[in-house]
Amino acid sequence: MGLIADLVRSFYKSRNFEVIIRPIRNTKMTDESQVILPYSNYAPWKVDSAFQEVFKAIDGHTLVDIYRCWELWDALDNVVANVKGDVIEVGVWRGGTGAIMAKKLSKLDPTRTIYLADTFEGVVKATKNDSQYVGGEHSDTSDGLVRKLLSEKLNLQNFKILKGIFPDDTGGLLDNHSFAMAHVDVDVYQSTKEIVEWIWPRLSIGGVIFYDDYGWTPCDGVIKFVNEQKKMKDRHTFYNLNGHAVTVKLA
Repeated sequence: MGLIADLVRSFYKSRNFEVIIRPIRNTKMTDESQVILPYSNYAPWKVDSAFQEVFKAIDGHTLVDIYRCWELWDALDNVVANVKGDVIEVGVWRGGTGAIMAKKLSKLDPTRTIYLADTFEGVVKATKNDSQYVGGEHSDTSDGLVRKLLSEKLNLQNFKILKGIFPDDTGGLLDNHSFAMAHVDVDVYQSTKEIVEWIWPRLSIGGVIFYDDYGWTPCDGVIKFVNEQKKMKDRHTFYNLNGHAVTVKLA
């Protein structure tokens, strides 16, 4: 029981506990939902000093827990080594996960750019597919706040901010780009659908899309969209129980 007790204590002492539990408190549990606490205990992020440094720097700039932040950081090693193209994040909020990826990308290949696209005015395109979103959520941010985090606090230059609805307003700026990795964090069905349809023909073979919202039942529109992807033969889509869904382009 000693190890289990230590794991439980560690979980409750984590500075990410409030971030982890906040979305659950006011969530109506369905037949397909429960709080997931995996038994695994391999935690390489604890001894990665570079990751820990940037993760500390983004405190207050993300609602994404350390497990998903680490996955984005770690995934770039293989992606950059094997897949051509830049990186894009749609749904930036205050820039935390964008900063994580920008920092790692700068270490692996400073010639590549990460594009950070957001309305900076909250969620858009909520529809009947989204039971708990009406639009305008997560508007407590600005492009200036994100730019300050990346350029001033972290001294990064390998990023470009795209302000507006993506791809409607800013996709045209990137029509001729190719991408190795995308992080989609926009909470609702229609916005996710239009973003992925835009990214897909520009995603290199072997490229990866991470869906931040798949593991949260309030984002039922994203769950619906990702589940539709599982039927497609040109991609491999799976649920990583840390909350992400992941799609790898096969052809």
